[in-house]
Amino acid sequence: MDLLNELKNAIIGGEEELAADVAKKVVESNLDIQEAIIKGLSVGMKEVGRLYEQHEYFIPEIIISVDALNAALNVFKPYLKGIEKEYKATVVVGVVKGDIHEIGKTILATFLSISGYRIIDLGRNVHSDDFIKAIQENNAEILCLSTLMTPTLEEMKIIINKLKENNLRESVKVMIGGAPTTQEFKEQIGADFCCKDANEAVETLDSFYVR
Repeated sequence: MDLLNELKNAIIGGEEELAADVAKKVVESNLDIQEAIIKGLSVGMKEVGRLYEQHEYFIPEIIISVDALNAALNVFKPYLKGIEKEYKATVVVGVVKGDIHEIGKTILATFLSISGYRIIDLGRNVHSDDFIKAIQENNAEILCLSTLMTPTLEEMKIIINKLKENNLRESVKVMIGGAPTTQEFKEQIGADFCCKDANEAVETLDSFYVR
């Protein structure tokens, strides 16, 4: 089995140590790092997403696959410095003010990053003004808002209104996600997309931003 397949399978299996070891072999073999990321890590995470959609994988399996992915990326990062990368788009992601649950957001950020998006991850309990500032400073085209709590849904509406106040709404696509979000709520607050999981989010954005 070649190293890229080994890397892919280590991600699918959530084997953190194996993913790091294979990544080291990729480096030692002078293979193209970006190709290893695209054909090894990215393909592996897409399969993880498919397994989640088929209800064969659940959140714990995704988390250990993300850990394996990050272990491999940590090996690759020193060798990626200085390599210019063309991103599909810049995405600001964060959990809205009042909510500290960020597992879903972190998984989303990882899926988008490995799929070729530049990620500005603001973390959890993020004030609306910080979202606006991050968009302006990074010329972001996409804003992904997450919450796991019904009481904090109102924050998403506040943020969209602030986008309008700052003349950013026309240039920024807004995606919402998290257990209490629905397509009806998306329409109500004027967001662009509502996705049930990270895999759907990648597929949705790729339909707009793949060049």
